[in-house]
Amino acid sequence: MKIKISSILKTIAFLAVLCVCVFATTIVLRSKDSDFKYGDFFDKADQIDVLFIGSSHVINAINPAVLYGEYGITSYNMGGHGSIMQATYWELKEALQYCNPKCVVVDTFMLQKNYKYLDEMDESYSDEERASSISQLHLNMDCWPLNELKVEAINDLIKDDEVKKQFLADFYVYHNRWEELDKNDYKAIWGTQDRNELFGAEMRYGMELTPGIYPNPDDENGLGGDTIGEEYLRKVIEECQSRGIDVIVTFLTCSATTDDKRAIDSAEIICNDYGVEFVNMQDLGVVDLYTDLNDTGHMNALGSIKATKYLGEILAESGDLTDHRGDDAYADWQRKTDAFHNDIYEMAVHSDSIYQQLNYLSEGNVSSIIYINDGSQAFGDTQFQRLIHNYTVTPKIYHTDGPYILINDVASGNIYEASGSEALDGVSTSLGTVHYQPVEHLFRLFYTDEDPENNLLYDDSRFEYDIQIITYDSESGEILSHNYYKSYGSNYTKG
Repeated sequence: MKIKISSILKTIAFLAVLCVCVFATTIVLRSKDSDFKYGDFFDKADQIDVLFIGSSHVINAINPAVLYGEYGITSYNMGGHGSIMQATYWELKEALQYCNPKCVVVDTFMLQKNYKYLDEMDESYSDEERASSISQLHLNMDCWPLNELKVEAINDLIKDDEVKKQFLADFYVYHNRWEELDKNDYKAIWGTQDRNELFGAEMRYGMELTPGIYPNPDDENGLGGDTIGEEYLRKVIEECQSRGIDVIVTFLTCSATTDDKRAIDSAEIICNDYGVEFVNMQDLGVVDLYTDLNDTGHMNALGSIKATKYLGEILAESGDLTDHRGDDAYADWQRKTDAFHNDIYEMAVHSDSIYQQLNYLSEGNVSSIIYINDGSQAFGDTQFQRLIHNYTVTPKIYHTDGPYILINDVASGNIYEASGSEALDGVSTSLGTVHYQPVEHLFRLFYTDEDPENNLLYDDSRFEYDIQIITYDSESGEILSHNYYKSYGSNYTKG
């Protein structure tokens, strides 16, 4: 009898250990992309007042850290790469199981997509595009637990039963990830894996130099009112209105094609039908196509800051959203907001790309001096001139062959410029009282009353560099960086 009991106990122990091992293996092998994006959503669901939903245009265009820093509004960026409107609808339904937002902001990029199933699409799509669409859906779906709602969502989005298994039992698709595993995969066993630090958003820091400009449609009739995308936009609005949730519909700035513009017209027609606000940022001039896009379809971080601030003003004016700044319960929101602003600071001060540095300096968190010697290729570079335009409405760089200097003194809010033979005498800045005088092609004077022996714009070892960017602290006047660039046509080399 004792032997029987011992055998039973050993069997139970073995099965328990086996179950633990299988469970741990499942956690380790599972892709962490979805958990990374939504980790903070589940932890902070009861603090979220606004949800942003849509495609990757939303991921890159709306930054909840900026929204919190400017207005104290808590939000989460639920956008998914390649998310067509029906995927966005089901993600909203999933999210509303966990949080009770006061407002949902839904973007309408890809509204014109007119296919029901992501694994089927239509004959115009390749097998590679179908596979990519399925892969992208994992980002927005893997994090949700298997329940009746998830089964309903997958049945609505995916036609093939074999493909459905990827989402209803994800070990089916992730069991062969052994060669991809890294330290973060094992940290997931203890729940300490990495997570998104921008409340679901992803920032890009590049710059699209040649955005496409496309003609407007011949009429304003939109898409005709019968696309799958339009059907699910209506479902999103109806879902929110049935719950008493405010809705704002957007079309976020991109290099919009003619078909995109038809979708914009349709979105506006639908919004009028339901009496909800439509924000067409494409026509507002808030985001500059020539400086604020990472590529033709997505904003960079500077564009995101502008777009988020604009929408934040609309949300704040509604009067229904609480400003949580200063509340200790929201300290993590402030910590992540500060971390993002530090990233922008690093770009402005230490970037190796002159376009990038000029772009993020214009955000106005760091004071700067931009000097361009006469004969520089920058004077013939339209993109360079547009970046200078971010600092001042009518920059003198448009009307000179150099030399040119611009001082952006953030503390005083003043912009000082001089071009050609013009001098600046006795200008008050955080650096001190500044004097600038061009003398000859390779020599100019730039000094402060407090340190007249230090000519900040002359360095024997770098005399051949035609562009200099000096950054300094807006309060103390401490010089933070002094970058030298040499121009070759439209290329710039940092020295």
